[in-house]
Order: sequence, then structure tokens, then C-alpha cells
Amino acid sequence: MAQVTIYLDDESERAARAAAAAARLPLSRWFAQFAEREKDHKRGDWQAFFEEIDKTNVDWNNFPLTEEMNRELPPDVPRESF
Repeated sequence: MAQVTIYLDDESERAARAAAAAARLPLSRWFAQFAEREKDHKRGDWQAFFEEIDKTNVDWNNFPLTEEMNRELPPDVPRESF
């Protein structure tokens, strides 16, 4: 199990401690649950995103490539090397 060090201003620390106490959890467990919910939330967002894409019935084989979309633009300027 990983350990993480975080830096909070005093007001944020007091708010986090109060929330942990209200949930009757140690502060570390409260933060761990917060991170787990965020992980699950992100996974759910991607799942919903791909399900929505699947519903569109887009023919991805005919989707233009970047090269085709930008072919009328002037060439890029060479990058500087430092």
C-alpha cells in the first residue's frame, strides 16, 4: 500500500479533519475514500463516454485524418533547438 504526503493550508486541514471526524474515520482513511471515489468517478465517466460514442454509429473508417484536415494549411515553422 502506498503512502502519500500532502500539503494543505491550515483551513483546508481543519475542514478535512472535521469531515473525517463527522464520518468517524481516521484522516488517512477519509482521504483514501476520497481518492477511491475519484477513481471510480473517472472510470464511470469514460465508460459512459464510450457507450455514448457507440450509440452514434459513426463510420470511423471514413473519419478524416489529421493530415487530410490540415493539408491546406501552410507548413509548420521549424522548432528552435535550445
